[in-house]
Amino acid sequence: MRLCKVTGTVVSTRKHERLRLAKLLLVQPIDLEGSILTNLAEEVALDPKFDAGVGDIVLTAKQGTVVAQLMDMDLPEGESGTPANVVIIAVVEGMEVAEGA
Repeated sequence: MRLCKVTGTVVSTRKHERLRLAKLLLVQPIDLEGSILTNLAEEVALDPKFDAGVGDIVLTAKQGTVVAQLMDMDLPEGESGTPANVVIIAVVEGMEVAEGA
């Protein structure tokens, strides 16, 4: 999992059927102080149901199994899964870092 800041949106007039109910957002990894990690690339993340927006801090997962658990649970056998590998799994309302951590 990775903390990221939503930096933009992706607008698409045509997209894969499995992506129609989700938003596509640009996210940039951040450190625990909220500073952008410029050495890591910005990515497109799938927001299946959390309604994140530009400026929000989000928790992302970058694994196909997480996408399958969130998006493909009701998928009939034999149908292709959601074509995404970065997914938003939470909108962070606040965080506290323990001293000395």
